[in-house]
Amino acid sequence: MKTVRTYSLEWLDSLVSVTLNPNKPYRSRLSAADIASLAGQLPEEALQVRSELIDKVFALNKDSQVQHLVKKYHEALLSLQGLLADYRNDATFNAQQLNGLDTEIAACLDDLLTFIKRRFGYYIGAEIKNADAAHPVDIRPGQKERQPDHKQKILCTLSGDQIALILRGADEAQLLKARSMNAVFKSIVPFLSTEHRENLSPDSIRSKAYNPEEADRDAAVKALETIIRKIKTY
Repeated sequence: MKTVRTYSLEWLDSLVSVTLNPNKPYRSRLSAADIASLAGQLPEEALQVRSELIDKVFALNKDSQVQHLVKKYHEALLSLQGLLADYRNDATFNAQQLNGLDTEIAACLDDLLTFIKRRFGYYIGAEIKNADAAHPVDIRPGQKERQPDHKQKILCTLSGDQIALILRGADEAQLLKARSMNAVFKSIVPFLSTEHRENLSPDSIRSKAYNPEEADRDAAVKALETIIRKIKTY
């Protein structure tokens, strides 16, 4: 009997956000045999993700449920794609050590996104169209989105991982409403800085919300509990 994982992208998520992360210890321990094994597992994982998504879609009865599910897959893949791009632009990434694994992962993510757009593109397009109609943005032709300078940024004492968890929770609890979770991060993260980093990437921060470490989860909860205690004194 086939087992359907709760989070179908768990293996890919861990591969990108942990194993390939140049700031994690796992990266330096990768051997040539490890890299070959991971590359060999990619096609199997991609096939399983497709199969599980189709199974989950057919188990749903409402279009709104399907749209929500497809949105989650689409956003998670975009987030991993953005995180991988950030790594490859980092001088410490050392792509040569990976013997093409990063290129194969990028192709795998792109293939999965193409599959979702071709198979379920209606749900993605309908969501963006409805959201844009409800929340129009007044940008003149040729005008770029305004980017904050360092004087406009707000220093947050939480880490990027903890910020990611709180923003994801706020989005899924419908405390923040935008056309997508991706839009929430792109609207808020550029205006934040942390004690260790002034410029934060929305895609990079968002990717951290999907595979949190227990310490970051506890710190995020503690921060929210502090806010609750403070509000109770008003």
